[in-house]
Amino acid sequence: MQLSIERPPLALVACSDDWMSRALESIFQQRGYVVAHTRSGAQSLELARLANHDLLIVDESLSDMSARDVCRAIRDNARFDHSIPIVITTPAPPHPRARMEAYSDGAWEYCSLPTDVDAVFVKLETFIRARGEITVARSEDFVNATTGLYTPFGLRQLAGKLGSRALRNHEAFACVAFAPQVQDREIGSSMLWKESPTGFADVAHVFREQSRQSDVVGHVGDMRLAILAPDTDAAGARLLVARLQRELDRAVKSKSIGGQVRLRAGYSAVADLATSRINVAELVHRAENALDHAPIQGDGDAIVSFDDLPAF
Repeated sequence: MQLSIERPPLALVACSDDWMSRALESIFQQRGYVVAHTRSGAQSLELARLANHDLLIVDESLSDMSARDVCRAIRDNARFDHSIPIVITTPAPPHPRARMEAYSDGAWEYCSLPTDVDAVFVKLETFIRARGEITVARSEDFVNATTGLYTPFGLRQLAGKLGSRALRNHEAFACVAFAPQVQDREIGSSMLWKESPTGFADVAHVFREQSRQSDVVGHVGDMRLAILAPDTDAAGARLLVARLQRELDRAVKSKSIGGQVRLRAGYSAVADLATSRINVAELVHRAENALDHAPIQGDGDAIVSFDDLPAF
């Protein structure tokens, strides 16, 4: 039975047992899958977040974390694509209670090898076909109709294209994530700030009008924006934030937007994307992480570099 999608589906096998890993690879290759491997649960999470896998197979042999822990980590973290099916494999027939617990943790299927394989592939064919149709439908929605900026889906697609070009040309690359704030009230000589849908719309408009032609501006959350900035290093990222803040200040003075707006920002930048061994998707993740550490209140700059965050 062949899978009816345009490219071979990609499966990631997470298994610490070499024999079982080879067995899983053989089984899935016979069904038309391209198979990637990892022996670590932690690495499987990193690969699942960064790559476009169609299926994640997690064997009970993992030594650094349990298969159920992997499922929970993916289910509970918004940075993962929750539509990726996760199949837990085990050499022995699973107990019904263990199967139900795996389902509650986010597993799509829990099966023993080789007895359950045929039924799993029948379900996978239907699921992956449906997932492909959803992806096609989502691809038509690259731009947010309200703001005119790229959607998270559109941003991810363009990140891959921009990253490929930057790799070939050994360009610098930066990503800056923003959480705009508007003036709330003053206490003494200090200003208090808050996030606001109105302020967000104003900022989105200024970003669309004032960003460089080479930059890609898009949504990364309900009230968060990100800019993918090719040929931009760390110093350039800070200049970018400063320039956009000046444009917002001018818009306030001209009364084209209502109320003072302050940019909270986090950024991650590399001088050469090719030698950094970091892809653009990871730069976006790091910029959002830095943004999480940007001061929510205060009178000074609210911009943080990922490289300045404390190591844990």
